[in-house]
Amino acid sequence: MEPVEFLGIVLFQRPYKDRDALLKIFMRSKGKRMFFVKNLKSPNHFLKRACFPMARATYIGQINAHGFSFLNEVKTCYFPKRVQVDIEANAYASYLAHLVDASLEEGEVDEGLFDKLWQALEKIEEGNDSMVIANILEVQLLPKFGVDPHLKSCVFCQKDQGIFDYSVRYDGLICQDHFSRDPKRSHWSARAAHFIRIFSQLDYEAIQSISLNGKTKREIRQAIDSLYQEYVGLSLKSKSFIDKLINFDNPLDDSYSGKV
Repeated sequence: MEPVEFLGIVLFQRPYKDRDALLKIFMRSKGKRMFFVKNLKSPNHFLKRACFPMARATYIGQINAHGFSFLNEVKTCYFPKRVQVDIEANAYASYLAHLVDASLEEGEVDEGLFDKLWQALEKIEEGNDSMVIANILEVQLLPKFGVDPHLKSCVFCQKDQGIFDYSVRYDGLICQDHFSRDPKRSHWSARAAHFIRIFSQLDYEAIQSISLNGKTKREIRQAIDSLYQEYVGLSLKSKSFIDKLINFDNPLDDSYSGKV
């Protein structure tokens, strides 16, 4: 098969034998494939920078439907500098890469998802709040797991302003006027419901800035976790690491704010 040019994102890298490596690359035009890179552990390997996890690049390589694919060269590479030095940025970027990996079948093409992941990693590299950037993609990824909760408005009256809560019974948001319809509603905070409703429709390119205090971010985190526990049931090591990071935060400190 002739080499082809493609946009790709390295989802993860793992060692293979002594000096080689395997890369899972999500390609915009071909979906995800496993790539074999010989001698990548060599200090001066010409592909080393473009093979780091969360690197985004224009590659040239041989893509095989079965077995390993191979990289020949790289043309343009966006190296994940912040991810290499910032433990929180690394944690959330890794989590997003693993979450996207879990949502896709091998070779499944999803250009829209590719673009969202590319933009999310770009926003993280620009110094934006990694947790909020991750939350946005988490919410928008739910349909990839066969889950499509109604998050844009009230499931009963389609009201999109006011105070909301989530109803597992009705698979969506319900406004304050309809809280009585579900005595077992989730009791999300009003702020968490507000931002999750926004996140479900938000385009990364449209983001200018958003500031969230620590309490609001924790409430959003708890609400999204409840959705994934209820509907998806996915267990990722990268998510467990994030949970440990969050537990290091001072629960009384609400002064932290992030911008996206």
